[in-house]
Amino acid sequence: MRRLPRGVLRPTLTPDAPGSFSTAGFSPAAPPKPPRPGPGAGSAAGARLRNIARLGSLGPAGRGDGISRRRLLTSGCLAALAGIVCAAAPSGAGAAAIFGTDPLAISILPRGGPPDGPSGHAAVSGDDRQTRYAAFDSTATNLVPADTNGEPDAFVWTRPAGPAGLELSAPGGTLQRASVSSAGAQADGASTRPALDGSMRRAPHCVAFQSTASNLAPDDVDPVSDVFVRDLRSGRTRLISRGIAPPAEDASIDGACRRVAFVADGAIYSARVAGGMPERVAAGADPHFARDGTAIVWVRGASVLIRRAGRVARVGPGADPTVSDDDGHRWAVSFDTSARLTRRDRNRGRDVYMRVLGPRGGPSRTDLISATRRGGRSLGGHSFNGGITAFAATRGIVVFVNERATSVLYFRNNNSGNIHPLAHAPASSPISGAVTSARANFVAFMSTAGFVGDTAGLPAVFFKHLIHGEHAA
Repeated sequence: MRRLPRGVLRPTLTPDAPGSFSTAGFSPAAPPKPPRPGPGAGSAAGARLRNIARLGSLGPAGRGDGISRRRLLTSGCLAALAGIVCAAAPSGAGAAAIFGTDPLAISILPRGGPPDGPSGHAAVSGDDRQTRYAAFDSTATNLVPADTNGEPDAFVWTRPAGPAGLELSAPGGTLQRASVSSAGAQADGASTRPALDGSMRRAPHCVAFQSTASNLAPDDVDPVSDVFVRDLRSGRTRLISRGIAPPAEDASIDGACRRVAFVADGAIYSARVAGGMPERVAAGADPHFARDGTAIVWVRGASVLIRRAGRVARVGPGADPTVSDDDGHRWAVSFDTSARLTRRDRNRGRDVYMRVLGPRGGPSRTDLISATRRGGRSLGGHSFNGGITAFAATRGIVVFVNERATSVLYFRNNNSGNIHPLAHAPASSPISGAVTSARANFVAFMSTAGFVGDTAGLPAVFFKHLIHGEHAA
Protein backbone atom coordinates (compact mmCIF):
# COMPACT_ATOMS: atom_id res chain seq x y z
CA MET A 1 0.00 0.00 0.00
CA ARG A 2 1.32 3.45 -0.82
CA ARG A 3 1.91 5.80 2.05
CA LEU A 4 0.00 9.09 2.24
CA PRO A 5 2.11 12.08 1.14
CA ARG A 6 3.59 14.36 3.77
CA GLY A 7 1.25 17.13 4.93
CA VAL A 8 -1.94 15.24 4.18
CA LEU A 9 -4.57 15.74 6.84
CA ARG A 10 -5.55 12.79 8.99
CA PRO A 11 -8.87 13.13 10.82
CA THR A 12 -9.73 11.69 14.17
CA LEU A 13 -12.94 9.85 13.42
CA THR A 14 -15.50 10.38 16.16
CA PRO A 15 -18.84 8.58 15.95
CA ASP A 16 -21.71 11.07 15.75
CA ALA A 17 -24.53 8.81 14.65
CA PRO A 18 -24.82 5.48 12.89
CA GLY A 19 -23.12 5.84 9.53
CA SER A 20 -21.70 9.33 10.14
CA PHE A 21 -18.52 10.77 11.61
CA SER A 22 -17.50 14.23 12.73
CA THR A 23 -14.61 16.07 11.11
CA ALA A 24 -13.38 17.57 14.37
CA GLY A 25 -9.77 17.01 15.20
CA PHE A 26 -8.19 17.39 11.76
CA SER A 27 -4.48 17.95 12.14
CA PRO A 28 -1.43 17.48 9.91
CA ALA A 29 -0.01 14.12 10.87
CA ALA A 30 1.59 11.15 9.26
CA PRO A 31 -0.76 8.19 8.94
CA PRO A 32 0.03 4.95 10.75
CA LYS A 33 2.12 2.66 8.65
CA PRO A 34 -0.05 -0.30 7.69
CA PRO A 35 1.30 -3.82 8.01
CA ARG A 36 2.56 -5.43 4.85
CA PRO A 37 0.06 -7.82 3.34
CA GLY A 38 0.84 -11.38 4.19
CA PRO A 39 1.10 -14.09 1.60
CA GLY A 40 -2.17 -15.61 2.72
CA ALA A 41 -5.24 -14.58 0.75
CA GLY A 42 -7.20 -14.38 3.97
CA SER A 43 -4.87 -11.97 5.83
CA ALA A 44 -6.41 -8.76 7.24
CA ALA A 45 -3.96 -6.59 5.34
CA GLY A 46 -4.65 -8.40 2.11
CA ALA A 47 -8.39 -7.97 2.59
CA ARG A 48 -7.86 -4.27 3.26
CA LEU A 49 -5.92 -3.85 0.04
CA ARG A 50 -8.62 -5.68 -1.88
CA ASN A 51 -11.22 -3.35 -0.33
CA ILE A 52 -9.21 -0.33 -1.43
CA ALA A 53 -8.84 -1.67 -4.94
CA ARG A 54 -12.54 -2.53 -5.09
CA LEU A 55 -13.69 0.88 -3.78
CA GLY A 56 -11.29 2.64 -6.11
CA SER A 57 -12.59 0.84 -9.16
CA LEU A 58 -16.34 0.77 -8.65
CA GLY A 59 -18.67 3.50 -9.76
CA PRO A 60 -22.43 3.50 -9.26
CA ALA A 61 -22.73 0.73 -11.81
CA GLY A 62 -19.59 -1.19 -10.82
CA ARG A 63 -17.50 0.17 -13.69
CA GLY A 64 -13.83 1.05 -13.56
CA ASP A 65 -13.10 4.62 -12.54
CA GLY A 66 -9.31 4.75 -12.52
CA ILE A 67 -8.97 6.25 -9.00
CA SER A 68 -5.55 5.40 -7.60
CA ARG A 69 -5.13 4.02 -4.09
CA ARG A 70 -3.42 7.23 -3.03
CA ARG A 71 -6.25 9.33 -4.44
CA LEU A 72 -8.86 7.17 -2.74
CA LEU A 73 -7.17 7.31 0.64
CA THR A 74 -6.71 11.07 0.50
CA SER A 75 -10.23 11.85 -0.65
CA GLY A 76 -12.23 11.01 2.42
CA CYS A 77 -12.01 7.20 2.21
CA LEU A 78 -9.67 6.65 5.14
CA ALA A 79 -7.59 3.63 6.06
CA ALA A 80 -8.78 2.04 9.29
CA LEU A 81 -7.71 -1.14 11.01
CA ALA A 82 -10.95 -2.87 10.08
CA GLY A 83 -10.97 -1.72 6.44
CA ILE A 84 -12.06 1.45 4.68
CA VAL A 85 -14.31 4.19 6.08
CA CYS A 86 -15.63 6.75 3.61
CA ALA A 87 -16.59 10.26 4.64
CA ALA A 88 -20.29 10.48 5.31
CA ALA A 89 -22.79 13.27 5.16
CA PRO A 90 -24.03 14.53 8.52
CA SER A 91 -27.02 12.71 9.92
CA GLY A 92 -29.29 15.66 9.11
CA ALA A 93 -28.42 15.35 5.44
CA GLY A 94 -28.55 11.57 5.19
CA ALA A 95 -25.74 9.24 6.17
CA ALA A 96 -24.69 8.16 2.70
CA ALA A 97 -21.07 7.80 1.62
CA ILE A 98 -19.63 10.69 -0.37
CA PHE A 99 -16.48 11.34 -2.38
CA GLY A 100 -14.10 13.87 -0.82
CA THR A 101 -14.37 15.92 2.34
CA ASP A 102 -17.60 16.68 4.18
CA PRO A 103 -19.17 19.96 2.99
CA LEU A 104 -18.25 22.83 5.29
CA ALA A 105 -20.39 25.90 5.95
CA ILE A 106 -18.48 29.07 5.03
CA SER A 107 -21.33 31.58 5.36
CA ILE A 108 -20.90 31.58 9.13
CA LEU A 109 -19.05 33.74 11.62
CA PRO A 110 -15.25 33.43 11.46
CA ARG A 111 -15.23 31.74 14.88
CA GLY A 112 -18.03 29.39 13.99
CA GLY A 113 -21.12 31.21 15.24
CA PRO A 114 -24.40 31.11 13.31
CA PRO A 115 -25.31 33.96 10.93
CA ASP A 116 -28.46 35.99 11.52
CA GLY A 117 -29.58 35.82 7.90
CA PRO A 118 -29.63 33.52 4.84
CA SER A 119 -26.84 33.26 2.24
CA GLY A 120 -26.71 32.11 -1.37
CA HIS A 121 -25.26 32.51 -4.89
CA ALA A 122 -21.99 30.64 -4.31
CA ALA A 123 -18.91 31.23 -6.45
CA VAL A 124 -15.40 29.74 -6.42
CA SER A 125 -12.17 31.06 -7.91
CA GLY A 126 -10.71 29.23 -10.88
CA ASP A 127 -7.07 29.02 -9.85
CA ASP A 128 -5.90 25.61 -11.01
CA ARG A 129 -5.55 23.24 -8.02
CA GLN A 130 -5.76 25.80 -5.22
CA THR A 131 -9.10 27.65 -5.24
CA ARG A 132 -8.00 30.38 -2.88
CA TYR A 133 -11.41 32.05 -2.67
CA ALA A 134 -15.11 31.34 -2.48
CA ALA A 135 -17.80 34.02 -2.55
CA PHE A 136 -21.49 34.39 -1.74
CA ASP A 137 -24.10 37.00 -0.89
CA SER A 138 -25.90 37.25 2.43
CA THR A 139 -28.43 39.32 4.33
CA ALA A 140 -26.67 38.43 7.60
CA THR A 141 -25.46 41.44 9.57
CA ASN A 142 -23.03 39.65 11.90
CA LEU A 143 -20.56 38.07 9.49
CA VAL A 144 -18.12 41.00 9.61
CA PRO A 145 -17.81 43.94 12.02
CA ALA A 146 -19.67 47.22 11.36
CA ASP A 147 -22.18 45.76 8.89
CA THR A 148 -24.96 48.25 9.54
CA ASN A 149 -26.30 49.05 6.06
CA GLY A 150 -29.30 46.73 6.41
CA GLU A 151 -28.74 45.44 2.85
CA PRO A 152 -27.54 42.15 1.33
CA ASP A 153 -23.78 42.21 0.75
CA ALA A 154 -21.25 40.25 -1.26
CA PHE A 155 -18.60 38.39 0.77
CA VAL A 156 -15.34 36.64 -0.10
CA TRP A 157 -14.06 33.72 1.97
CA THR A 158 -10.34 32.91 1.88
CA ARG A 159 -9.55 29.32 2.70
CA PRO A 160 -6.62 28.68 5.06
CA ALA A 161 -3.13 28.60 3.59
CA GLY A 162 -1.67 25.12 3.61
CA PRO A 163 -3.01 21.71 2.63
CA ALA A 164 -6.56 21.60 1.36
CA GLY A 165 -8.79 20.14 4.02
CA LEU A 166 -7.32 22.40 6.70
CA GLU A 167 -10.55 24.37 6.55
CA LEU A 168 -12.32 21.33 8.02
CA SER A 169 -10.86 22.15 11.42
CA ALA A 170 -13.75 24.61 11.45
CA PRO A 171 -13.85 27.45 11.87
CA GLY A 172 -11.17 28.12 9.29
CA GLY A 173 -10.35 30.74 6.72
CA THR A 174 -11.12 34.44 6.75
CA LEU A 175 -14.13 36.43 5.60
CA GLN A 176 -14.25 39.91 4.08
CA ARG A 177 -17.01 42.06 2.66
CA ALA A 178 -16.41 42.78 -1.03
CA SER A 179 -19.30 45.17 -1.67
CA VAL A 180 -17.57 48.29 -0.38
CA SER A 181 -16.18 51.36 -2.11
CA SER A 182 -12.48 51.96 -2.77
CA ALA A 183 -12.47 54.01 0.43
CA GLY A 184 -14.05 51.14 2.37
CA ALA A 185 -17.54 52.66 2.70
CA GLN A 186 -20.32 50.07 2.94
CA ALA A 187 -22.84 49.99 0.10
CA ASP A 188 -26.07 51.96 0.44
CA GLY A 189 -27.92 49.35 -1.67
CA ALA A 190 -28.24 45.60 -2.14
CA SER A 191 -25.15 43.79 -3.49
CA THR A 192 -25.60 40.25 -4.76
CA ARG A 193 -24.51 37.48 -7.18
CA PRO A 194 -20.69 37.57 -6.88
CA ALA A 195 -18.36 35.98 -9.45
CA LEU A 196 -14.64 35.27 -9.00
CA ASP A 197 -11.73 35.26 -11.45
CA GLY A 198 -8.72 32.92 -11.50
CA SER A 199 -7.62 30.44 -14.16
CA MET A 200 -5.29 27.53 -14.82
CA ARG A 201 -2.42 30.03 -15.16
CA ARG A 202 -3.46 33.05 -13.09
CA ALA A 203 -4.09 33.56 -9.39
CA PRO A 204 -7.44 35.15 -8.51
CA HIS A 205 -7.70 38.70 -7.23
CA CYS A 206 -11.05 40.09 -8.45
CA VAL A 207 -14.71 39.68 -7.55
CA ALA A 208 -17.54 40.96 -9.76
CA PHE A 209 -21.02 41.59 -8.37
CA GLN A 210 -24.20 43.54 -9.02
CA SER A 211 -25.43 46.29 -6.74
CA THR A 212 -28.15 48.92 -6.48
CA ALA A 213 -25.80 51.07 -4.38
CA SER A 214 -25.01 54.58 -5.60
CA ASN A 215 -21.87 55.15 -3.51
CA LEU A 216 -19.49 52.40 -4.65
CA ALA A 217 -17.85 54.33 -7.50
CA PRO A 218 -17.67 58.06 -8.32
CA ASP A 219 -19.31 57.66 -11.75
CA ASP A 220 -22.39 55.83 -10.40
CA VAL A 221 -25.05 58.09 -8.90
CA ASP A 222 -28.31 56.19 -9.45
CA PRO A 223 -29.89 53.61 -7.11
CA VAL A 224 -30.41 51.09 -9.93
CA SER A 225 -28.49 47.86 -10.39
CA ASP A 226 -25.01 48.16 -11.92
CA VAL A 227 -22.09 45.75 -12.24
CA PHE A 228 -18.89 46.37 -10.27
CA VAL A 229 -15.50 44.69 -9.88
CA ARG A 230 -13.45 44.89 -6.71
CA ASP A 231 -9.72 44.18 -6.84
CA LEU A 232 -8.90 42.25 -3.67
CA ARG A 233 -5.23 43.18 -3.94
CA SER A 234 -5.48 46.92 -4.45
CA GLY A 235 -8.82 47.46 -2.73
CA ARG A 236 -10.17 49.39 -5.70
CA THR A 237 -13.85 49.09 -6.71
CA ARG A 238 -14.73 49.93 -10.34
CA LEU A 239 -18.02 50.52 -12.11
CA ILE A 240 -18.10 48.15 -15.12
CA SER A 241 -21.51 48.84 -16.67
CA ARG A 242 -20.78 52.51 -17.32
CA GLY A 243 -22.71 54.09 -20.16
CA ILE A 244 -25.30 51.27 -20.26
CA ALA A 245 -28.89 51.93 -19.33
CA PRO A 246 -29.53 50.13 -16.04
CA PRO A 247 -30.38 47.73 -14.63
CA ALA A 248 -27.20 45.77 -15.32
CA GLU A 249 -26.88 42.40 -13.58
CA ASP A 250 -25.77 38.75 -13.66
CA ALA A 251 -22.01 39.27 -14.03
CA SER A 252 -19.51 36.64 -15.19
CA ILE A 253 -15.77 37.40 -15.11
CA ASP A 254 -12.94 35.75 -17.02
CA GLY A 255 -10.00 34.16 -15.25
CA ALA A 256 -7.56 37.04 -15.75
CA CYS A 257 -9.86 39.84 -14.49
CA ARG A 258 -9.75 41.41 -17.94
CA ARG A 259 -13.36 41.19 -19.11
CA VAL A 260 -16.78 40.92 -17.51
CA ALA A 261 -19.98 39.82 -19.21
CA PHE A 262 -23.33 40.99 -17.91
CA VAL A 263 -26.97 41.46 -18.90
CA ALA A 264 -28.68 44.80 -19.51
CA ASP A 265 -31.92 45.59 -21.34
CA GLY A 266 -32.28 42.00 -22.59
CA ALA A 267 -28.80 41.81 -24.13
CA ILE A 268 -25.37 40.39 -23.26
CA TYR A 269 -22.55 42.92 -22.90
CA SER A 270 -18.81 42.40 -22.55
CA ALA A 271 -16.72 45.09 -20.86
CA ARG A 272 -13.02 45.57 -20.15
CA VAL A 273 -12.23 45.86 -16.45
CA ALA A 274 -9.54 48.42 -17.27
CA GLY A 275 -12.15 50.79 -18.75
CA GLY A 276 -13.95 51.75 -21.93
CA MET A 277 -17.49 51.31 -23.18
CA PRO A 278 -19.03 47.83 -22.94
CA GLU A 279 -19.53 45.91 -26.19
CA ARG A 280 -22.94 44.50 -27.06
CA VAL A 281 -22.58 40.79 -27.83
CA ALA A 282 -26.12 39.64 -28.62
CA ALA A 283 -29.63 39.46 -27.23
CA GLY A 284 -29.89 37.00 -24.37
CA ALA A 285 -29.39 36.28 -20.68
CA ASP A 286 -27.35 34.14 -18.24
CA PRO A 287 -23.84 34.71 -19.68
CA HIS A 288 -20.82 32.63 -18.70
CA PHE A 289 -17.20 33.38 -19.66
CA ALA A 290 -14.62 30.65 -20.22
CA ARG A 291 -11.82 30.97 -17.67
CA ASP A 292 -9.32 31.71 -20.44
CA GLY A 293 -11.62 34.31 -22.00
CA THR A 294 -11.76 32.57 -25.40
CA ALA A 295 -15.49 31.85 -25.38
CA ILE A 296 -18.75 33.02 -23.90
CA VAL A 297 -22.06 31.15 -23.66
CA TRP A 298 -25.53 32.47 -22.93
CA VAL A 299 -29.24 31.71 -23.28
CA ARG A 300 -31.59 33.27 -25.79
CA GLY A 301 -35.18 32.12 -25.61
CA ALA A 302 -34.95 28.37 -25.04
CA SER A 303 -31.55 27.94 -26.75
CA VAL A 304 -27.94 27.96 -25.58
CA LEU A 305 -25.55 29.94 -27.80
CA ILE A 306 -21.77 30.24 -27.90
CA ARG A 307 -19.35 32.79 -29.35
CA ARG A 308 -15.81 31.54 -29.89
CA ALA A 309 -13.17 32.42 -32.45
CA GLY A 310 -15.39 35.36 -33.44
CA ARG A 311 -18.27 33.09 -34.50
CA VAL A 312 -21.67 32.46 -32.93
CA ALA A 313 -23.29 29.03 -33.01
CA ARG A 314 -26.30 27.38 -31.44
CA VAL A 315 -25.36 24.70 -28.92
CA GLY A 316 -28.85 23.31 -28.39
CA PRO A 317 -32.02 23.72 -26.35
CA GLY A 318 -31.33 24.36 -22.71
CA ALA A 319 -30.47 26.66 -19.80
CA ASP A 320 -27.75 27.47 -17.27
CA PRO A 321 -24.75 26.91 -19.59
CA THR A 322 -21.05 26.84 -18.69
CA VAL A 323 -18.08 26.54 -21.06
CA SER A 324 -14.57 25.10 -20.85
CA ASP A 325 -11.32 26.72 -21.96
CA ASP A 326 -10.01 26.38 -25.51
CA ASP A 327 -8.73 22.81 -25.83
CA GLY A 328 -7.04 22.55 -29.23
CA HIS A 329 -9.72 24.76 -30.83
CA ARG A 330 -12.50 22.81 -29.16
CA TRP A 331 -14.83 23.95 -26.40
CA ALA A 332 -17.15 21.88 -24.24
CA VAL A 333 -20.46 23.36 -23.10
CA SER A 334 -22.52 21.86 -20.27
CA PHE A 335 -26.18 22.78 -19.77
CA ASP A 336 -29.47 21.32 -18.57
CA THR A 337 -32.55 20.73 -20.67
CA SER A 338 -35.84 18.85 -20.75
CA ALA A 339 -35.25 17.99 -24.42
CA ARG A 340 -34.17 14.44 -25.27
CA LEU A 341 -30.91 14.85 -27.18
CA THR A 342 -29.89 11.17 -27.16
CA ARG A 343 -31.77 7.89 -27.42
CA ARG A 344 -30.58 6.90 -23.95
CA ASP A 345 -32.48 9.81 -22.42
CA ARG A 346 -35.88 8.33 -21.61
CA ASN A 347 -36.39 10.65 -18.67
CA ARG A 348 -39.34 13.01 -18.59
CA GLY A 349 -37.48 15.47 -16.37
CA ARG A 350 -34.47 17.70 -16.95
CA ASP A 351 -31.05 16.25 -17.72
CA VAL A 352 -27.53 17.63 -17.99
CA TYR A 353 -25.71 17.37 -21.31
CA MET A 354 -22.26 18.24 -22.62
CA ARG A 355 -21.66 19.22 -26.22
CA VAL A 356 -18.25 19.73 -27.84
CA LEU A 357 -17.83 22.36 -30.54
CA GLY A 358 -14.98 23.26 -32.87
CA PRO A 359 -14.16 26.74 -34.20
CA ARG A 360 -16.85 26.47 -36.88
CA GLY A 361 -20.37 25.12 -37.09
CA GLY A 362 -22.46 23.29 -34.54
CA PRO A 363 -21.66 20.56 -32.00
CA SER A 364 -19.56 17.57 -33.03
CA ARG A 365 -20.31 15.44 -29.98
CA THR A 366 -23.18 15.09 -27.47
CA ASP A 367 -22.90 13.32 -24.10
CA LEU A 368 -25.66 12.67 -21.57
CA ILE A 369 -23.96 13.69 -18.33
CA SER A 370 -26.69 12.89 -15.79
CA ALA A 371 -26.49 9.19 -16.57
CA THR A 372 -25.56 6.15 -14.49
CA ARG A 373 -22.32 5.84 -16.46
CA ARG A 374 -20.93 6.61 -19.89
CA GLY A 375 -23.39 5.24 -22.41
CA GLY A 376 -25.91 4.58 -19.66
CA ARG A 377 -29.43 5.82 -19.16
CA SER A 378 -30.56 8.94 -17.36
CA LEU A 379 -30.57 8.98 -13.57
CA GLY A 380 -34.20 10.08 -13.69
CA GLY A 381 -35.83 12.92 -11.82
CA HIS A 382 -34.49 16.38 -12.56
CA SER A 383 -30.81 17.28 -13.00
CA PHE A 384 -29.36 20.78 -13.02
CA ASN A 385 -26.00 21.90 -14.38
CA GLY A 386 -23.38 23.03 -11.86
CA GLY A 387 -20.50 23.74 -14.20
CA ILE A 388 -17.76 22.22 -16.32
CA THR A 389 -14.03 22.24 -15.65
CA ALA A 390 -11.81 24.59 -17.63
CA PHE A 391 -9.47 21.91 -18.94
CA ALA A 392 -9.82 19.05 -21.45
CA ALA A 393 -12.98 19.73 -23.43
CA THR A 394 -13.67 16.05 -24.07
CA ARG A 395 -12.23 14.63 -20.82
CA GLY A 396 -13.19 17.20 -18.20
CA ILE A 397 -15.50 16.95 -15.22
CA VAL A 398 -19.06 18.24 -14.91
CA VAL A 399 -20.70 18.92 -11.55
CA PHE A 400 -24.49 18.70 -11.33
CA VAL A 401 -27.38 18.23 -8.92
CA ASN A 402 -29.94 15.45 -9.27
CA GLU A 403 -33.29 15.63 -7.53
CA ARG A 404 -35.39 12.53 -6.99
CA ALA A 405 -36.33 11.18 -3.56
CA THR A 406 -33.30 13.09 -2.25
CA SER A 407 -31.09 15.87 -3.56
CA VAL A 408 -27.60 14.67 -4.56
CA LEU A 409 -24.60 16.64 -5.81
CA TYR A 410 -22.57 14.60 -8.30
CA PHE A 411 -19.46 14.96 -10.37
CA ARG A 412 -19.16 13.16 -13.67
CA ASN A 413 -15.67 12.17 -14.79
CA ASN A 414 -15.73 12.28 -18.57
CA ASN A 415 -12.39 10.47 -18.74
CA SER A 416 -13.78 7.33 -17.09
CA GLY A 417 -17.46 8.01 -17.72
CA ASN A 418 -18.41 7.35 -14.09
CA ILE A 419 -20.18 9.62 -11.63
CA HIS A 420 -19.63 10.00 -7.87
CA PRO A 421 -21.80 11.58 -5.16
CA LEU A 422 -20.32 14.62 -3.44
CA ALA A 423 -23.14 15.50 -1.04
CA HIS A 424 -26.60 14.25 -0.08
CA ALA A 425 -29.48 16.32 1.25
CA PRO A 426 -33.14 15.58 1.96
CA ALA A 427 -35.69 16.70 -0.60
CA SER A 428 -36.95 19.26 1.91
CA SER A 429 -33.50 20.94 1.93
CA PRO A 430 -32.31 20.56 -1.67
CA ILE A 431 -28.83 21.37 -2.90
CA SER A 432 -28.83 24.23 -5.41
CA GLY A 433 -26.55 26.73 -7.11
CA ALA A 434 -23.60 24.33 -7.38
CA VAL A 435 -20.38 25.71 -8.89
CA THR A 436 -16.98 24.17 -9.55
CA SER A 437 -13.36 25.31 -9.76
CA ALA A 438 -11.19 25.07 -12.88
CA ARG A 439 -10.21 21.45 -12.16
CA ALA A 440 -13.25 20.46 -10.04
CA ASN A 441 -10.96 20.03 -7.04
CA PHE A 442 -13.37 22.25 -5.14
CA VAL A 443 -17.11 22.82 -5.29
CA ALA A 444 -19.55 25.13 -3.52
CA PHE A 445 -23.32 25.08 -3.25
CA MET A 446 -26.31 26.26 -1.23
CA SER A 447 -28.58 24.22 1.04
CA THR A 448 -30.44 24.27 4.33
CA ALA A 449 -29.43 20.66 5.06
CA GLY A 450 -27.08 21.49 7.94
CA PHE A 451 -23.67 20.17 6.94
CA VAL A 452 -20.48 20.68 8.98
CA GLY A 453 -20.43 23.97 10.88
CA ASP A 454 -24.00 25.05 10.11
CA THR A 455 -26.41 25.29 13.03
CA ALA A 456 -28.68 28.15 11.98
CA GLY A 457 -31.08 26.17 9.79
CA LEU A 458 -31.07 29.00 7.22
CA PRO A 459 -30.00 28.78 3.57
CA ALA A 460 -26.21 28.59 3.77
CA VAL A 461 -23.25 28.24 1.41
CA PHE A 462 -21.02 25.17 1.70
CA PHE A 463 -17.55 24.41 0.37
CA LYS A 464 -15.86 21.06 -0.11
CA HIS A 465 -12.66 19.58 -1.47
CA LEU A 466 -12.55 16.40 -3.52
CA ILE A 467 -8.95 15.42 -2.74
CA HIS A 468 -6.85 16.31 0.32
CA GLY A 469 -3.26 17.49 -0.01
CA GLU A 470 -3.41 20.45 -2.44
CA HIS A 471 -1.84 23.61 -1.06
CA ALA A 472 -3.17 27.14 -1.06
CA ALA A 473 -0.66 29.86 -1.81
